Amino acid sequence: MSDQRYTAVIATVSNSLCDTVLDYSVNRFNYYKVLFLTAFVAMIGQGVIGFLSEIRVPWVSIPYVLIHAVVILIGYLFFVKSLRYIPIALIGLIEAGSLFLTFMIDTIIGYVEFSVYFMFLLSLFVFSVFLFSGKELQTQKNMKPKGFLFISLSILFYLTAPYLVKLSGLKGANEIAINLGYYFVAIPYFFYQYQKHRKKIINTLLIKKHWWNNLYFLCFVIGSLEALYYVFETISFINDVPTVVIVISQMRVFLLFLLSVLFGTDNFTIKKLVALMLGSLSVIGVYFI
Repeated sequence: MSDQRYTAVIATVSNSLCDTVLDYSVNRFNYYKVLFLTAFVAMIGQGVIGFLSEIRVPWVSIPYVLIHAVVILIGYLFFVKSLRYIPIALIGLIEAGSLFLTFMIDTIIGYVEFSVYFMFLLSLFVFSVFLFSGKELQTQKNMKPKGFLFISLSILFYLTAPYLVKLSGLKGANEIAINLGYYFVAIPYFFYQYQKHRKKIINTLLIKKHWWNNLYFLCFVIGSLEALYYVFETISFINDVPTVVIVISQMRVFLLFLLSVLFGTDNFTIKKLVALMLGSLSVIGVYFI
């Protein structure tokens, strides 16, 4: 593993934990309040890291940083909406499909080479998705078609992130500046939406009063993990080929499935486990192309 690859591993683990707690939270509380508080915590975390290291954002890089911020915000909003209609483990598996789109883009750019082996892996991945989401799928959520639309749109917007990060980096912006640019755009939007929808708060009296059901505690955990995830993923995209970074990051499907079962948002079945194994094998296979 190169010096850059360990950053992708750290980003993958923190992202998996972050998304699992986020999935738990947005289905129990006003999700705009969750998004506002978590973004605020993450921004403070990023700011502290930047203060201890460096925040570098030349004027020429600002347009790319802001475009990246808007694109990521839209992708994130679609992702959060999908959490209401699709189990997080299935979302993780569907998101892994972005690897193949990224692979095609990297092939056009010249980072990697196209092959028949790739088409086999793509077919294996598509089969694993259908196997996981078949008619027999049992989950704590009532899946709806619009959930698949939301996650598909999220993937399309997120797909541009690695290349916008690289462009921003080439123009002189570092990972902290790129991420703070996102919060500069996202936090005012989340706060506006929270004020607009603050009356639509889920009845928390129906939620068991365990210590982990405290909204502010959950938002602190999500925000801290998000800050860690964004820093290390941005470093990875700046220093490595996007396909390689996404190969590592999409291995989170296993962890997401185990965590979602643990949190009670999904049910364990042998069929799901087989589907996840096949999907993960197809993702791993891309690494060796």
